[in-house]
Amino acid sequence: MLSRFNVFTKITLLILLLLIPVLTLYTYSNRESVKVIEHEIQSGTTNRLSFFASQVEATIYQLSLYGVSIGQDSSIQEYQRPDFAEQPYERVKLSVSILEKMNLYNAASKWHSEITLYFPRTRQVLSTDYYAALSYDEKQFDAPFPQAWNYEGNRFTWHATDPVSAMANPKSARLITKISFPIEHVTALLDQNKINNSGDPFLFDPSRGTIRNGSANETRIALLSGQLKGMSLAENGAFRAELDDTEYFVSYIRSKSLGWYYVDYVPMQQILSPVTSSRNLFYLSIAVLLVMSVAVVFALYRSVQLPLLQLVRGTKRLSAGDFSVRLPNAERNEFSVLFGRFNIMAQRIQELIENVYEEQLRRREATLKQLQSQINPHFLYNCLFYIKNMARMKNEQAVVAMSLNLGEYYRYITRSENDLATIREEVRMATNYLNIQALRLERMRFEIRIPDAMLEVTVPRLTLQPIIENAIVHGLEPQAEDGEILVSGSCEDGIYMLTVEDSGVGMTEEAMADLQRKLEKPLDQNMGCGTWNVHQRMLFLFGEGAGLRYARSASGGVRVTLSWLDKTDE
Repeated sequence: MLSRFNVFTKITLLILLLLIPVLTLYTYSNRESVKVIEHEIQSGTTNRLSFFASQVEATIYQLSLYGVSIGQDSSIQEYQRPDFAEQPYERVKLSVSILEKMNLYNAASKWHSEITLYFPRTRQVLSTDYYAALSYDEKQFDAPFPQAWNYEGNRFTWHATDPVSAMANPKSARLITKISFPIEHVTALLDQNKINNSGDPFLFDPSRGTIRNGSANETRIALLSGQLKGMSLAENGAFRAELDDTEYFVSYIRSKSLGWYYVDYVPMQQILSPVTSSRNLFYLSIAVLLVMSVAVVFALYRSVQLPLLQLVRGTKRLSAGDFSVRLPNAERNEFSVLFGRFNIMAQRIQELIENVYEEQLRRREATLKQLQSQINPHFLYNCLFYIKNMARMKNEQAVVAMSLNLGEYYRYITRSENDLATIREEVRMATNYLNIQALRLERMRFEIRIPDAMLEVTVPRLTLQPIIENAIVHGLEPQAEDGEILVSGSCEDGIYMLTVEDSGVGMTEEAMADLQRKLEKPLDQNMGCGTWNVHQRMLFLFGEGAGLRYARSASGGVRVTLSWLDKTDE
């Protein structure tokens, strides 16, 4: 009891000692949170302003691009011809077509703009504005055109010339394009931006004043404009400003097209007030929690901590493999049920582990039997038909040879008392099988080269036959000329290899790679089971690295290599 009381005392003192660092950490965290929120306010304001600026710039860029590209239109090129002035009917007809194209562009554009085309050589004017097309005023082309949009009469105007070099001397141009739009389009975007956000965006120019949204705070914007005029503004930036005894965060971006500044501002303290209230509430809550913690810590220690320690120790022993661990009955509470369930679980795990070991042994034997039994019966049917045909032809020698080889072959594959066989036995069975196929095809030759040192090595029964069968069926039978099968063996650095090569039709690299991938996947209805069984049995018996590998044969067909590591010394 004394030991438990000492632990309880230590926990209580630890809580008290942690109070000061917790309060200090929270104060620091609160300050950092305020900084993060301020940064998010600044980042959000800047991002919203950047998005608004990109909207305006994108629309203005489309207008500018149209002003540059309109001169390449074939109708306008034809309208500029000096001799075209002598054809009044065609000229009027073509002018109507050009105006339709310009009006169609206006209908598809986000902003309705005024587009005017001047033809200095023919002194003609085409415009979407009826009054602008009444006369050709040559005086307006005395001065060079500015490279940027110009603000005049509550409209933004931009000129383009064809050729571009005529911007300095507009009277020498073949075509002058004038595009203008009213500031109402910009005001509408400002209103939309204000509805979706908490700022008050506007456009500012030191010499021309401001363009404001429809519900702008005139007083604040006037004060802020006065501050902006006294500052040296960069291409973009942000700063804090004091307006009406309230701190605001102001961000601005200079428009590359218009030359004006996009400006937006948001109040700081109004957004930070919930953080301040949350801080005060935390200090009150921490005091209440401290009192409550002292009252419940002792009860928690006795009712929770001690049973948990027993449960942890039992779990560690269970994870270490000691399945005989059992927990003593605790007091009458929730842990007594948990301890009882733990004991039942440990007992069942112990029983399951024992059953799993027995099941693994039975499954291993059953898997080998099942894999060995998957043999295509179609081969037997072909051999029986061959015997029938040879008997009709009175070819007694062929019938005897086929019957003897077939009998030896099936005597071997139907033996199930041993799952393994020596390579000598596999070679003998493969020879019988090849003799049978040679009798059937009459144009097949085969050769077997196995070193004597390998003949007593054991492998799974029916290892060679499925590989040789694939070589004959898919390699030799599809071709018209004679074919050859070569079976060879070797051993290098403790790795045994059996190779089956054919001189058949061969396979592409992609087909062999696909076949190699299928060997590692579960067997499905679209795959032959012969070579898949061989590969899986080799993996099952000899582990990773064993199995089949496909490659191109030097004789033009396919080379299948069966390799495995010699484990006799392990």
